[in-house]
Amino acid sequence: MRFIWIIWFCLQSTFMWACSANSTNGAVPAGPNEEETADTLKLSRQMRVLIKGENLYIGARLDTSYDILYWFKKCMFNNLYTFYQVGIYPNSDFMPLSDPSIKPSHILNLAFSDNISPFSISGYGWCGGNHPYVDNITPTGYNITYQIILDGKPCTDEGAFLVNKVELLVENCILNPAVVQQIDGKNILESPLTIETVRYQIKGNSIEVKLMHEFKNEKPVTVQTYYGMQSMFMDEVYTMTIGGAYSNWTQQNGVSTFNKGAYPDMCCFLEKNHVASQASYLFNTGLGMHNDISDEDIIFIGNSNGKSYHKLISNKEFVKGDKIEWEGVYVWFRTPVFENEQFLCFEGNIEGNRTLFIQTKKGVDTVLPLPEYTNGRFRILESRGDIKIEGNTFYEGKLKVKSNGSTGCVLLLQ
Repeated sequence: MRFIWIIWFCLQSTFMWACSANSTNGAVPAGPNEEETADTLKLSRQMRVLIKGENLYIGARLDTSYDILYWFKKCMFNNLYTFYQVGIYPNSDFMPLSDPSIKPSHILNLAFSDNISPFSISGYGWCGGNHPYVDNITPTGYNITYQIILDGKPCTDEGAFLVNKVELLVENCILNPAVVQQIDGKNILESPLTIETVRYQIKGNSIEVKLMHEFKNEKPVTVQTYYGMQSMFMDEVYTMTIGGAYSNWTQQNGVSTFNKGAYPDMCCFLEKNHVASQASYLFNTGLGMHNDISDEDIIFIGNSNGKSYHKLISNKEFVKGDKIEWEGVYVWFRTPVFENEQFLCFEGNIEGNRTLFIQTKKGVDTVLPLPEYTNGRFRILESRGDIKIEGNTFYEGKLKVKSNGSTGCVLLLQ
C-alpha cells in the first residue's frame, strides 16, 4: 500500500485528474455487503482538493468501497457559500479518487432548498437561505467573503491538492425584510439583519459547522422561527432521532414532529435511504441547548417537503448587537460501526479527530460489542440524558453502557 501511495504522490502533478482504474463510471451503488467495513484505519485519512473559481471540490475515503465527494459553492436563491452537493463514488483503493469533481454515482445531499440559516421575521416573512423577499424576486442575503484554508494555510490559488485538513471561513449578510425601499417600481433590500459567520471543517465523512449571527438591525425585530441546522438528504426511507420520538428506524411516511417538553434531550436526527445514512448532530451549546424554544414548541420537524430540521428559536425579539450561535456536525456513512436492537454506533470526525457516536435505542445495562479497531482510550465529548459510560478505555468490545431509555453520547477517540 505504501508503494501505491508513493506512486500517486509522485505523479500527482501530471496525472491528477486521471480516472481511477478500478472505478466504475456511472455505477449504481448497492447496499453494504459483509466484506465491507467501517474501519477507517484501513483507509487513507488524506483528502483530495480541487479549486476551480468559486467551486471547492473535496474527496475522501468513506469506506472500503466508496469515496465521499463534497462540492462547496455559492448556491440557493441568495447565493450564499455553503456545501451544495454531497455524493459517493465507487473506489476500493487506499487513497481517495484523483478527481474529486467527478459526478457522483449517487447524490446524498443537495442544497436545492435551505441548507442553513433562514429566519422568519414576524410580520415580514422569510429571509436568508433559499428565501427571496415576499415578492419572490428580491434577494434577502448575499455572500460577503469566503476563505479556503488547507492544512492551516489560506489558499488563494486554483489547482489540485492532497491535504490532511480542510477549513472554510464564510461571511454572509442576511438582509432585513422589515426595511425595504422601492426604486423604479422594484423592491430593494439593503439594510442588514445579521452578519452570519460560518466555520466549516471537513474531514473524512464529516462536515463540522460552527455558526454565529450578529444582529445589525436598527429597530427590534421578532424572530418567529429559526431552524439553523437543516438537512437536504435525498430519497430518505427511514428516520431515527437520538433522544427523540423515533428511537429506532421509522418509515418516512410515519415521521412528523414532536415537542421539546416531551423530548428535551433530542440532539440528533438520522436519515437513511437505500444507499447510505446521514446524521445531523447538534451540540449542547448555544442555541443547541434549546433555551430559545418553550416546552410547547416543536423541537424537530421531519418529512417536510423532503427536508428535516432542528428548531432553535421561536418568537424571540432581537436588537442590534445581539449574538446567537450553534455548533453541529453532519456525518455520512454506509456501514455503522455496530448496530442491533439496542444500539446504533457510527464513526465521524470532530476537529479532525476520529469520533464515535453512540445511541441507545432503549434502556440498556450491558456491554456494547465494538470491533477491535476502536480499542483504546477515549474522552466523553458530551452525553445526553442519563446515559452512563464506564471508564475511559475499551478493549475487545468491553464498553459498559447504561441508560433508562433512548439517548446518546459522543466519544473522542484518543
